[in-house]
Amino acid sequence: MSNGVPIQPRSSKGLIMLPQAPEDAGYYVYGNVHNVPGTGPLAQYAHPSLMSLIFYIEREWQAIDDRKFGIGNISLADGRKYDHATHRKGIEVDCRPVRKDRMVGQAARCSRFDKIYDRDATLRLICIFAEHPMVNLIYFNDDVIQDAIGGGIVTSCQGHDDHFHVRIKAQP
Repeated sequence: MSNGVPIQPRSSKGLIMLPQAPEDAGYYVYGNVHNVPGTGPLAQYAHPSLMSLIFYIEREWQAIDDRKFGIGNISLADGRKYDHATHRKGIEVDCRPVRKDRMVGQAARCSRFDKIYDRDATLRLICIFAEHPMVNLIYFNDDVIQDAIGGGIVTSCQGHDDHFHVRIKAQP
């Protein structure tokens, strides 16, 4: 057993930091805490079950599309409240809608109202999440996507035009 540097930072609550720039990853990271540039990684600590889901989604997404999807806020390492009413247990993740132009990174924000928004690709991505048995809620304000998926798993919530919010079932 090694006493060296851990492969991935882990919090005292058992949350694991999302890898920030793995080579050939199917996702990119974005976001900041309290609008402070460069602080996004501080809010990307996930419960191990959510981390497994993210890696599963990434693999399934890459099998059907070579674009990257954006992963934003998850949780602070210590679970304290910050820019969200939720995002405290590492069981919720924000993702950006897919863009038509392949832009990635902090500046790649996209709203469901923008011409650059790729609804068909976003629907495919959200379907991968919605079909996974751990996922029990997705907030995204695109009613076309809500209707296409059905079952009430995708619902509207104020402020969810430029990202969708995924929550998994609470883990012990």
